[in-house]
Amino acid sequence: MGSKGKRAKKQRTSSTAGGRTGRAAQRRESATQRLTLVIGGLAIGLVVLVAIVFFVGVVSQTEASDFEVTVYQGQEELGGDDVNFNDVLTAGKPVILNFWGGDCPPCRAEMPDLQQFYDEHQAAVTLLGLDVGKYRGLGTKQSALSLLEELEITYPAGTPPNSKPLSAYDVSGLPSTVFFDSNGQVFRQWDGLINARQLEDVISGLLDES
Repeated sequence: MGSKGKRAKKQRTSSTAGGRTGRAAQRRESATQRLTLVIGGLAIGLVVLVAIVFFVGVVSQTEASDFEVTVYQGQEELGGDDVNFNDVLTAGKPVILNFWGGDCPPCRAEMPDLQQFYDEHQAAVTLLGLDVGKYRGLGTKQSALSLLEELEITYPAGTPPNSKPLSAYDVSGLPSTVFFDSNGQVFRQWDGLINARQLEDVISGLLDES
């Protein structure tokens, strides 16, 4: 074969190889684009799912949960010796629900501030101290009653027959305080000790929205 034939054959071989290489590169690029689209779609789907879960969680936290209360003190204000929390919420006033226990040191520390707040705002806001110490290993009914007497606490207080309120409001530690607006919807939850100034700030915000 002459030199021209050899060169032509080499050119055809080179051209064929180049074509195969180009098509392979295109296929890889196309596959990469498809993978990118799939990953992007999954990421968007995950973001939407998280947003939906978050929204549902926020909405569920605004719903009040009903439970029974055996009243220690404040029967006249709450409406009896045994009341449903729903009845307290439907009285038309904002409500502060404070979870506490008779042998809970930070509960003891915040109770004078709660009493001070009650003395100043009892006409506009209902305050209920809910003794759940026996469900958290932080006291008994007797220790709770003794603490109320020792600190001269006069705002309404009582206890539920079971731990349902703790799970309903996701209370993991004591004290914990839940604020409800005048429509019975959860306005805010405060975990840990709360003082008089913080109480005033939360209630001011609540009343501004009412």
